[in-house]
Amino acid sequence: MPELPDGLSVAEVHAHTRASDGMVTAVELVRAAAAAGLHVVCVTDHDVIPDLAEAIDVGAPLGVAVVRGEEVTCVFPPGTHIIGLFIEKQIRMHMSAEDTVDAIHDQGGLAIVAHPFMPTYFASMSERRLNILLETRTVDGIELRHTAPVLPGTWKRLDEFYAAHRAQLGAAVGAGDSHFGAADIGRLVTVFEGRGAAGLRASLEARTTSPRVGVRPATGPGLRARLAQQQRSMIWLSHQRRTGRVGGGVGPSRTGRSSAAG
Repeated sequence: MPELPDGLSVAEVHAHTRASDGMVTAVELVRAAAAAGLHVVCVTDHDVIPDLAEAIDVGAPLGVAVVRGEEVTCVFPPGTHIIGLFIEKQIRMHMSAEDTVDAIHDQGGLAIVAHPFMPTYFASMSERRLNILLETRTVDGIELRHTAPVLPGTWKRLDEFYAAHRAQLGAAVGAGDSHFGAADIGRLVTVFEGRGAAGLRASLEARTTSPRVGVRPATGPGLRARLAQQQRSMIWLSHQRRTGRVGGGVGPSRTGRSSAAG
């Protein structure tokens, strides 16, 4: 990790474990974060919050704080993803983006827009859909830089959108969307003032975070590992959702827009 001025720390705000479509355990993820020089790792599995007690205990002596989170799948279409950070109760999947943001805020969490402006119909919030959300809601952050595929010119368009809507979009973060632990963590990170989970939260709320390119691991995931991860994401995780093993949880305590909004 590049050297930082005193008083700054580094976080991965978007990472997965084998509780969803990641390929490592939470403990392995924390150890990889420590080896990469990170100070905070946010575990944001798809539609589930796993037991992180052991990972928290392992991370403490390594200097890595663990934040509970969830990458919530909103209603299809368009199947957008919103990350809830600093939450304890699992958020129910397949609500509207508006109700998802409300449910995160109801328990004092922070709502982060995940990998926006991807050229896909699913998983990512388009400019049109994000504009609709911002008509009635304010979020706490947006992945201004992420590792998902985008078309040429996307970063310029996203920067311009953020500049025009910063008051409603909150903090700018960088997200590596780690699925392979040591093989991919630290590629893209969030720099923040202070230390630990409390420092990250305070910086997000103050909107003083910034995305930064980290260090590409010496050995990235190979083709076989990538194929295995895609199989886990598309087949195993889909089965978990269909059978109700993931995706349950709380909704908003107050009624927002219709959960059929799209």
